[in-house]
Amino acid sequence: MIPTAIPSPCEEALRGLAAGQDDLRRCIETLTPMLFALARRLHLPEELREAAVGDALSDIRQHCGQWPRTQLPAQVWVLDVARRRFLSSSA
Repeated sequence: MIPTAIPSPCEEALRGLAAGQDDLRRCIETLTPMLFALARRLHLPEELREAAVGDALSDIRQHCGQWPRTQLPAQVWVLDVARRRFLSSSA
């Protein structure tokens, strides 16, 4: 028997969101710490972080149906969507 990869919490949350089967709360709980860490790493000003993370979550929710077609790992896709939002927020 070939072992199957266990989906990451990020992948599970994103799959549920994309399928319309998951509670948004799960995505927020799963993704928010990662998004705040990215915002700090990109040196987003502290006063902009909360709004930028909220905007990134909105973008992720709105565009999550596109994720499977990219064939990217969920975490990579989420971080790319958030990075784009954060860079536009700091401009």
